[in-house]
Amino acid sequence: MWTKRAAHHPHSPFLFDGNSGQDVLWAWNASELLRIRPWTAAGRLFVQWKIIDEPLIMTKDGHMRKIVSFLILAALLASSAMALAEEILYTGAVTKAMTVREKKSTSARKLESVEAGEFINIIEYDDQWTKVEKNGVVGYLLTKNVEDLAAAAGYNDSAEALYIGTSEKPLTIREKKNTSALKMQTLAEGEPIYILELGEQWHRVVKQGVYGYVLANPIRTLEPARDGVEIPAQFLPAPEFEAVYTAMADVNLSIRREKNTDSRLLGTVYEKEWVDVMNTDGEWAYVKKGDAEGYVRADHLRYFTRYDPYGPYVPGTVWYPYAAHALENTEVYDNTSGELLRVVPRGTIMAVSALDEHMAVTLLYDRITGRIAATGNLEFETVSKWDEAQEGDLIAVYSTYYDPVQETASQKGRLHNIMQGIERLNGVIVGKGEKFYFNDFCAPYTIANGYMEGPIINYTSRDKMGPGGGICQVSTTLYNAILQIPINIIKWQVHSSYGISYAPLDFDSAVGAGNIDLRLINSLPYDVRFVMQAEGGVLTVRVYRAS
Repeated sequence: MWTKRAAHHPHSPFLFDGNSGQDVLWAWNASELLRIRPWTAAGRLFVQWKIIDEPLIMTKDGHMRKIVSFLILAALLASSAMALAEEILYTGAVTKAMTVREKKSTSARKLESVEAGEFINIIEYDDQWTKVEKNGVVGYLLTKNVEDLAAAAGYNDSAEALYIGTSEKPLTIREKKNTSALKMQTLAEGEPIYILELGEQWHRVVKQGVYGYVLANPIRTLEPARDGVEIPAQFLPAPEFEAVYTAMADVNLSIRREKNTDSRLLGTVYEKEWVDVMNTDGEWAYVKKGDAEGYVRADHLRYFTRYDPYGPYVPGTVWYPYAAHALENTEVYDNTSGELLRVVPRGTIMAVSALDEHMAVTLLYDRITGRIAATGNLEFETVSKWDEAQEGDLIAVYSTYYDPVQETASQKGRLHNIMQGIERLNGVIVGKGEKFYFNDFCAPYTIANGYMEGPIINYTSRDKMGPGGGICQVSTTLYNAILQIPINIIKWQVHSSYGISYAPLDFDSAVGAGNIDLRLINSLPYDVRFVMQAEGGVLTVRVYRAS
């Protein structure tokens, strides 16, 4: 028995079926009631028709039943199609003939068949089963046979993207920033990646209307997706690695993806291990060890050596633009406190770093910077750039400082040994392409060879005095002058990890018995000449283009 629900909806087309307890749609004509009962199975719309031999409303038009029935059926089908379309994410193709199953099981009931290469609508996509729709039937296919996903109508990945990248290996698009999160999509090696948001470890991407996250590290190339978009500096791809220096780690160093101690760990440089370095900004250095390429803390890299003498300076190298000749006794003051540090006697030559009313000199013996106010007492010799120098031009100068007071046997012996080095090396010419070994000119460091007892660094004995003590200040000063020009340093070593007082840390050069030596190759396109002076507590080495 059917009853019209006029009490609730006076104009409702529904009747209530007292037998089934369901609402039904109705239509009518002069002789019969058309019963239309909607129901679904496996996502498909079905309409049940039933003719009722009981006239309710008479109509003049005998076609009323057909018209009303058609309109109702069309509305129902359109409503169902709209609901299904809202669920469809994108479309895809299958690689072989397949069966659409009612559930995620190969033994589940068969709902539909799909031929190889046929396109289907995809509702959900995971790594094992894909929920699909075909001809109104909704079911499941094995994901491994679904590929070539294409954007559904209205999707345009490239239009949404801010950046486009490519990966050096296949990638998985995950639902969340987690390698165990739901697999949403895959990207082949070299396939364009449309990136919506850049991240340190994960990038947010879109592929054919599917949004998710991919690991950032394998994406080595990035470019703006359109005009007006700039790639942030921290995400600019690193240039191809070129080893400029080698350096030693003084602690275990973590190689990081970015200049951040919380960034992704790529590898480790172990204590006392040497590593190739491409560049450094003073705080971070870009290094490569094996396949690991990234950033380490630069303050724990020591003993930099450049591979190419024509390459950038070793980090920490100071280039001095002038050699100042003292025409009168000249006072040097502490640049910070104004305290008088020393009086440089007439005739002394010093490397200076500025030319203004407050001349600056670095008094490395005291590890402080001094200034000279009486610039009228100085005559300046300008240092020329090595590639512009003419014969006889100065191309490098460096000064170190020692105690000008000579009272104790230790002080006197040390100065004597410095002067021995000056006498043996002053005026030496190293021809283009020739080698220079410091010990060839100055060793052996013995009493018989003219040296006196002087203070030495000795960690294996209580004896802190030895023949030649002090000669290393000559080799150290020469080493620092050479660092300013493209002469190849093929061997040098520091005294210890603690350094010495008259040179910056890691910039001393020890010489001694056996293989402890400073060795150079003149890689300049011309001969060079060394000129050395030790006067009034200042040891200065000048390098000239030989005439």
